[in-house]
Amino acid sequence: MTRTRNLLSVRLDDSLAEALERHCEKTGATRSQVVQQSVAQYIVSHAGPTLSSLAEALLPSVPKRAGRAARVPRQKRFRDYVREKRRR
Repeated sequence: MTRTRNLLSVRLDDSLAEALERHCEKTGATRSQVVQQSVAQYIVSHAGPTLSSLAEALLPSVPKRAGRAARVPRQKRFRDYVREKRRR
């Protein structure tokens, strides 16, 4: 199944068009990719509250789990376990 795309023509003033061209040359992105990303970011930022933001405001926060860095490595835990067993 192929995705159909809608064609959109946009008029830009000269300075904005030149800035877009420079950005595309610098990043390797196409003009279409830059405009698509910009429109998507604009819509998300101006869309108002989303379900996730409403849930974050209404529901209690979930406690964060400790990261892997806070946990003692398995090899060290095993070594400590064996040492403790030998002492008994």
